[in-house]
Amino acid sequence: MKENLFWQAVAGLIPIPNAARLLGWHLLRHEHRTREITVEFDASSSLTNPMGKIQGGMLTAMLDDCMGPAIYALLDQHEVAVTLKMSTIFLRPALPGQITGVAKLYRRCGKYCYTKGELKDARGKTLATATACYKVIDLARHGAI
Repeated sequence: MKENLFWQAVAGLIPIPNAARLLGWHLLRHEHRTREITVEFDASSSLTNPMGKIQGGMLTAMLDDCMGPAIYALLDQHEVAVTLKMSTIFLRPALPGQITGVAKLYRRCGKYCYTKGELKDARGKTLATATACYKVIDLARHGAI
């Protein structure tokens, strides 16, 4: 498990994805047993809208970069997960700074994974929540590697 693309990126053996770098992504912890992950985003002012708040699409990207890794941490070496459907609910505006994301893979049916996630500000206030469905693809089987 620890040899897949996710854990290679966490270990610094391969670069983290550009989008994760842009969002200021950092792994805080992963709980294999509960299939839950906690990540932190250093949300810079470059992610803001004209009102100085983190733009909603960026919060959605953070949720995707939280729920996706909840799956990626558990995949086999040559597997990836792609987002099929995602629904985000925005609860309050987010300011630049530390944003914590918690996500859980709560169901896997064959190649389909179902997740839920939430973002919180530094004071622990919930900013946004989401649910998503991902499809797991075996890169070796599809000739991508």
